[in-house]
Amino acid sequence: MIERLDNPSAEQLDVLMAIWLAANLDAHAFVPANYWRDNAAAVRVALPQATLYAASVDGTIVGFAGVQVGYLAGLFVAATARNRGVGHALMAALQAAYPRLTLSAFAQNTGAVRFYRREGFAITATQPAADLPGLVEHKMTWVRG
Repeated sequence: MIERLDNPSAEQLDVLMAIWLAANLDAHAFVPANYWRDNAAAVRVALPQATLYAASVDGTIVGFAGVQVGYLAGLFVAATARNRGVGHALMAALQAAYPRLTLSAFAQNTGAVRFYRREGFAITATQPAADLPGLVEHKMTWVRG
């Protein structure tokens, strides 16, 4: 089940942050782990400022996405729920809610780039990552219809 998560509780934020950290560590072996840990506090503050969509199974949050003014800041799925359609369900909810979405994905994260391409996104620009020297980011865009 996908639902918009307005005013997440401290407990919900704990779950979101655990999914966020584990997913980033899993997907970005090419980024030093401390980068994610060092940014966790700022992300926790930023999460409630985004429009959040949560995917739940049997009442437990297993994935979420955050959007800020049409920018998909992130889509994350717990390891135990991956390859079960959770990411696709989150994306379907986002694409129903927004006429246009943009995002940035590391070019080195080939799994994410492949997922977003399957979901209809196109690479519209490629540039060096701002705060991680040696890495490259793709700007990707999806437009309804």
